[in-house]
Amino acid sequence: MNKKGIMAAVGALVAGGLLSCMGDGSGMVNYYRVGVVKEAPSKCIYVANEEGQIFRISSPEFEARTDVKEGDCCAVWFQTNFSEDLGGGVYRAEISRYDSVAVWPVRETLTDTTRLWNDERLVSLESGLSVYLEGRFFLITEHTNHQADQVDLFDLSYDASHEAMTDSTGRRIYDLYLRVAKEGGTGDSARWTATTAFAIDHFLDAARARETALGLDSIHFRINYPSRFSADSTGFLWDRSELFSLGF
Repeated sequence: MNKKGIMAAVGALVAGGLLSCMGDGSGMVNYYRVGVVKEAPSKCIYVANEEGQIFRISSPEFEARTDVKEGDCCAVWFQTNFSEDLGGGVYRAEISRYDSVAVWPVRETLTDTTRLWNDERLVSLESGLSVYLEGRFFLITEHTNHQADQVDLFDLSYDASHEAMTDSTGRRIYDLYLRVAKEGGTGDSARWTATTAFAIDHFLDAARARETALGLDSIHFRINYPSRFSADSTGFLWDRSELFSLGF
């Protein structure tokens, strides 16, 4: 799906540090980005700059790696001056750190939004730090009472049969629902910030077909998530993210 831009809120990534950069006086610039691994034109990482433009980086060492594959997501620290092209528009970079980012599916069957899960966790979203890149939607979540060896299980779903709702400005908005459960966990708890990614293109392709049929050229969606437990702890109250918009 050929989508214009990355995400309406991409500019906020700079202030939040997700897309940060710093020069060292030699023309080389240090970057921290989220990225998506692609195998063409060679094994490389697709990343985006502050304006949402996509560029590709790699190195001989990264091309030789056998533990990464097409569609993998990452947070990557690298240095480049965008002067050496490795071929096909891929810039040579010195990659100092590569952290894998988990990729979760987006389910077409809506989760039961009335039922509290076992080991359900409450999170908050850093909506301004979200980014769409090469079929992946990166989401930053803030967790409270997170234990060092705790594993977080993410579930993002929507009702594929449900029509978008129309707001007071005439925008058609799709609602997705995020749930997080924990697995394991011992020791002291602390606040935790997590970067995760979702394979969102199937949802976006279906939404695009609907919007195109109506003569529209953009998709608007938001993420609903449990923000606090009810007074008797048998349920929870929902909150929602700001609106995400993608043009096509």
